[in-house]
Amino acid sequence: MQQTAVALDSAVVSASPDATALAQPDQRQGWTLVMGLAVVLCVSLGTTICALGLFSLPIIADLHCTNEQAAHLATAFMLSMTLAMPLAGWLLDRIAPRLVMVAGSALAALGYLLAASSPGIDQLILAMVLAGIGVGASTYVPAITLASHWIVPSRRGLAFGILLAGASMGGVIFPTLLTHLIGLFGWRSVMQAIAVLILLVCVPLLLWLARLPETPVAVSHGGTEAIHGQDIGQALRMPRYWVWIAMQLLLTMSGLGIYIALVSYLVSAGYSAQTAAIWYAGVGVAGLAGNFIFGAASQRWSAKTILLLGNAASIAGILCLLGAKHPALGLAAVMVFTLCWGTTFNLVNQFAPLFLEEAVGQRNFGSLLGIGNLIGGLGAAFGPAAVGYLVDTTSTYTLALLLCAGIAAVATLPIAMQQRPRAAA
Repeated sequence: MQQTAVALDSAVVSASPDATALAQPDQRQGWTLVMGLAVVLCVSLGTTICALGLFSLPIIADLHCTNEQAAHLATAFMLSMTLAMPLAGWLLDRIAPRLVMVAGSALAALGYLLAASSPGIDQLILAMVLAGIGVGASTYVPAITLASHWIVPSRRGLAFGILLAGASMGGVIFPTLLTHLIGLFGWRSVMQAIAVLILLVCVPLLLWLARLPETPVAVSHGGTEAIHGQDIGQALRMPRYWVWIAMQLLLTMSGLGIYIALVSYLVSAGYSAQTAAIWYAGVGVAGLAGNFIFGAASQRWSAKTILLLGNAASIAGILCLLGAKHPALGLAAVMVFTLCWGTTFNLVNQFAPLFLEEAVGQRNFGSLLGIGNLIGGLGAAFGPAAVGYLVDTTSTYTLALLLCAGIAAVATLPIAMQQRPRAAA
C-alpha cells in the first residue's frame, strides 16, 4: 500500500505543470548535437548543391555533351533532393533518426562514387539523382527536426541559425577549394574525394549524434492537441498550414530569383566578372552573419517581428540594387544591397520551422516540414525562370528586380498572419 501511494504521488507530481516545465533534455547535449549537425550540413551541402556548377565545363569537355545536358545534372539533383525531404520527414516521425540520416549520408556518398565512374551523361544524371536523395534525407529537414526536439523553444531560432550558418560556411569554403582541385586532378577524382569526405566526416558524426532525447522538450501551452501534435490529414486541412506554405513560397521565389541572377546583373551593370563574384561571395558572408545576429535576436523579439523587419530590409536592398549602374552611387547601392538583402534573404528557412511547430506540434513535425519544403521548393523554382524570361523579353533587369521586390512585398501578408511561437516554460 505504501509503495502504491508513493507511485501515485510520483504520478501526480510528474503530471503537474511545474514538473513538466522542468522536464527538459540536457541542453549541453542539445547544443553539441546542433554544432555537429552544422558540420554535417557544411560538408554535405558545401560539396554538393553549392558546388554543382563547378563540374559543368569539365563534364562537357570530358563526356562531349551539350550545355543543356550538363544543366540536367543540377536539375536532377535538386529535384530528387526536394522530393526526398517529405519522405525523410515521414520516416523521422516513425523510426530512429540515426538510421534515416546515416543511410541518407551513405547514399549521397554512393551517388558521388557512381558519378565519378559514369561512362556517359545519362548514367551520371542517374547517379546525381541518387546523391540528391541522400542529401535530402540527411540535411535540412532532419537537422531542423532533431534540433526542435532537443532545444527549448526560446533558443530554437539561434539553433536553426547555427545549422544554416553551417550550410552557408560550406558554400563559402568548398567552391573555391573544389575549383582548384578539379583543375589539378580532374572532376572524377574530386567527386571521389567528396564521397570519401562525406563517409569520413558526416557518417561518423551522424552515428554519434543523430538521436532523439530521452526526455522530450516540455512546453507550457494550453491543450494536449498542441503538445502532441496534429495528424497529417488534419494539418493539411488547416488554413494556417497553407498560409505558412504561402509565406515560404513567396519569400523563397523572390530570394532565388535575385540570388541566381545577381552575378549576371552586376556584369550587365558594368562590373567585371571577378568583382561580381566578390559581391556574390559577400552576400554569402552577410547571410552567415545574419544567421547568428537574428538567431540571437530571437531570444528577445518574436519570429514574426524579425521576419517582418527582415523582409522590409530585403525589399529595400533589392530597390537599392537597381542603382548599381549609377556612376557615382553604384558602389554604395551594391554595398547597401549586400548588407540589407544578404543578411535577411535566408531568414525564412531559419524561422519558418518555429511557426510550423507552433501550428501543428511535434507529432508529425518532420513530415509536415518536408511537405512544406517540397511544395515551396517546387513552386519557388519558377523564380529564376521568371527572371530569365523577363530579362530576355525586356533586355533589362529592371522589371525582373521589381517583380522580385513585389513578390517579397506580397509575402508581408502571410508573415503578418503567423502567430508568435510559444515561449519556453
